[in-house]
Amino acid sequence: MKTEIILESKFTAHQKTHVSIILGLPILVVIIKFLSMEFGDDGITDSPNNYMKIAALILVFFVIVMLSFLKTGILKKNNQLYLGTYIFGKLLFNEKVDLANKTKLAILKLTKNQKMAWFNIANPDQGISYHKNDITLLNDKHTQKTLLVSLDDENLANETILFLEEHFDLTLETYSPDFS
Repeated sequence: MKTEIILESKFTAHQKTHVSIILGLPILVVIIKFLSMEFGDDGITDSPNNYMKIAALILVFFVIVMLSFLKTGILKKNNQLYLGTYIFGKLLFNEKVDLANKTKLAILKLTKNQKMAWFNIANPDQGISYHKNDITLLNDKHTQKTLLVSLDDENLANETILFLEEHFDLTLETYSPDFS
């Protein structure tokens, strides 16, 4: 019986584009600048200081690139529910989810819209519409809800619900708050 399920990418394609342009591109430009100073008109200069700067910048660049490969997941550890962050199938860190007074689950199917940054000048209303399956934890009366994870794939959302029902004392219900 598996005790973890790795879900989807932590970032959308739009967020990955922003990270690579805003963080990655300037670091790449600085690396190229240092390399051009190292292999300038005077030939190769042996400056260990420049090599250390270049190595540090390359390391930072690879860390930024690795951000695009982060995935989110759910795991059971010591009979507790945790949200995990994974890279290449390896758990990096996790965060405990409080299940106090949370006995029910619901999948909320939502349609969301996102304006596309960088395209506003050409077409100010350009945006995308997409569907999300929000898995939420609920109390008995459904008056308190906590978003556990938001997924694009409906099949993966159903698989996640089965995992949660199997490993924790949670039951899937249709979201219907009772305020009486």
